[in-house]
Amino acid sequence: MFGRRSKRMAINKSAVTASLRLSVQTGTNSKGEPLVQNRDYKGLKPAATDETVFTTAQALASLMSIPVSRISRIDQNALVEA
Repeated sequence: MFGRRSKRMAINKSAVTASLRLSVQTGTNSKGEPLVQNRDYKGLKPAATDETVFTTAQALASLMSIPVSRISRIDQNALVEA
């Protein structure tokens, strides 16, 4: 089913799920390098705009007592033959 095919085929992508990840700095190691942990928020609507996701992430970050070093959006898609 997933073997190589020589003929090119059309593939469609369909959004399945999305999540928001905030990477936060929880401290530093013995070398002074930052220790980072991820905080994942699942259940994000795949149709949400990047601007809305970013604004929401900034609001969540403002409630945290530790600095947010990165905001990420993680999309999962299904690939199907057209």
